[in-house]
Amino acid sequence: MDKKKQKINSKKIRIYKKILKSKYFWISLFFFIWISFFDTNSLVLHWELNRSIKEMILDRDFLEKRIFLEKNFLKKLNTDNKCLEKLAREKFYMKKDNEDLFVIKNKK
Repeated sequence: MDKKKQKINSKKIRIYKKILKSKYFWISLFFFIWISFFDTNSLVLHWELNRSIKEMILDRDFLEKRIFLEKNFLKKLNTDNKCLEKLAREKFYMKKDNEDLFVIKNKK
């Protein structure tokens, strides 16, 4: 059993030596490294660009959702006077002539 393992290991070693001595292996390795890191269209650059595209798509989706909500809010403000009055009172601290206004701020 031990001799079989030695034969198999020695065959593997011979195969690896042949591969390492092969000029095609070294050329292929050089080509792969060049394409991966140094080329103008390198794989690293493609990976970074794909990541930035995904981020931009997420930003676009968020902004489209935000625009949709703001349009609905604007439509509601244009049609509903109670909503407009609520916004004026809460955000801009407006009041009627016969009212007193007290602003209470929470310390967080």
